[in-house]
Amino acid sequence: MLNIIHASSAETPASLQNHFEIFREHTIGIRHQITTPYGRQPLLYADWTASGRLYEPIERKLQEAFGPYVSNPHTDSNTTGLTMTLAYNEARQIIKKHVNAGPQDILLFCGNGTTGAVNKLQRIMGLRLPEWIQDYSSHSMEERPVIFTSHMEHHSNILPWQEGIGDVVTVPPGENGNIDLQQLEAQLKLYQHRRWKIGSFTACSNVTGIQTPYQKLAAIMHRHGGLCFVDFAASAPYEPIDMHPVSPLEKLDAIFFSPHKFLGGPGTNGVLIFDEALSNGRIPDEPGGGTVAWVNPWGGRRYTNEIEMREDGGTPGFLQAFRTALCVKLKEQMNGNGQYMVIREHELCQQLMNGLRSIPECSLLAGHHTERHGIVSFTLRDIHYNLAVQLLNDRFGIQARGGCSCAGPYGHYLLELGWAQSAQIAEAITVGDQSLRPGWIRISLHPIMTNQEVERIVSAVRNIVIHFQQWKQDYFYDASTNSWTHIYNEDPAEAKVKALFSV
Repeated sequence: MLNIIHASSAETPASLQNHFEIFREHTIGIRHQITTPYGRQPLLYADWTASGRLYEPIERKLQEAFGPYVSNPHTDSNTTGLTMTLAYNEARQIIKKHVNAGPQDILLFCGNGTTGAVNKLQRIMGLRLPEWIQDYSSHSMEERPVIFTSHMEHHSNILPWQEGIGDVVTVPPGENGNIDLQQLEAQLKLYQHRRWKIGSFTACSNVTGIQTPYQKLAAIMHRHGGLCFVDFAASAPYEPIDMHPVSPLEKLDAIFFSPHKFLGGPGTNGVLIFDEALSNGRIPDEPGGGTVAWVNPWGGRRYTNEIEMREDGGTPGFLQAFRTALCVKLKEQMNGNGQYMVIREHELCQQLMNGLRSIPECSLLAGHHTERHGIVSFTLRDIHYNLAVQLLNDRFGIQARGGCSCAGPYGHYLLELGWAQSAQIAEAITVGDQSLRPGWIRISLHPIMTNQEVERIVSAVRNIVIHFQQWKQDYFYDASTNSWTHIYNEDPAEAKVKALFSV
């Protein structure tokens, strides 16, 4: 058990801020200060959609409880190896239980977050060919997969499918800005003769926090003989996940998420969980140690029939798996067997959106959507988004993020960019000029944050709007990197980083 206090599940606490205070206190860096050109600033982390933060009880647990037994898990003949093997298997079970995976569902850890998970699933399903052989490959139209996505996807759930052997169809949004269910129905009828019909949808936008009705999407896909995959990267740290709800039509055939976005999660691998029926190959994606039943010196070999073993070759990232399981347990403890995280996140998000709306120069992206996870993106009139983010850091210690959040197609929709303007931007970027690249400022919240911190963020944005013309004089802009650098920066980050590696 983690060394934290359990919340009562009988009712929602009177003050959720007080409920989350104990978790806040155990978060590493919660009282850290950073040095900026304007002196020491208290660090306020508001970039949770990019990555979570380290959690002291988890670090202590890994060091003190697991640490003495660290060994390669591929044995049961000595104490350390057996302990790691059993712990690795237990970590899998904890994660599977958390998402209500079934006995036929396979769990794999994938090195680089959701991007790695989506690509791994593609290869296991045989939907990706090497680039050099694609011109020699032929599939009848009926055999060619069709993949349906929403307009709100992260690049990790777009680009892998575009580079595969299938046709990608983006389902257009409805009037409310969410995916249009009727349009999905229409597209499925249009492609009804395709053998592979796959819907791969985000559960929540990493730009606006808007949630898709993925249960309804799953039901539609299954009614038309298709499959439904869901990307939970932006919402898994906060909301319950159920791969097998009461209605069989709403079953999720595969899910992927990035545990590094959880509190305590940095350093973890991506998680892929999928129905074993999606794997029909004999040869593993990565043949090697731990994937075979036997090998002989005459070229003979037989790969194991156990998919989780066959697709987990080499020495696994067992410490990463342990950390993921501990993050899941921590999430469950923070929720108090309820949905405290979602409720508290909504409280903070409404406070932030209301505060930003009070600033005339601030435009919220999809601001009419108030029911969302704690992700708010906005633009400031006449202020470059990366300058605003730099000023939030330097003047106030606030960690935000500027850019397009790896969601280019959604950005086109939100910013109403047409083909001609998009082509002009792409041409400029191709020749090394980033100055036309569009973007926004993104603030992402976590339930351990306080009302006072949200007010500090709103106040900082208001001050930037008032003073940016004066403050801007302290920076120069580099169009090749689209970044703003302080002219008197005497504390380069490179020197700090080198010092971090002293032993």
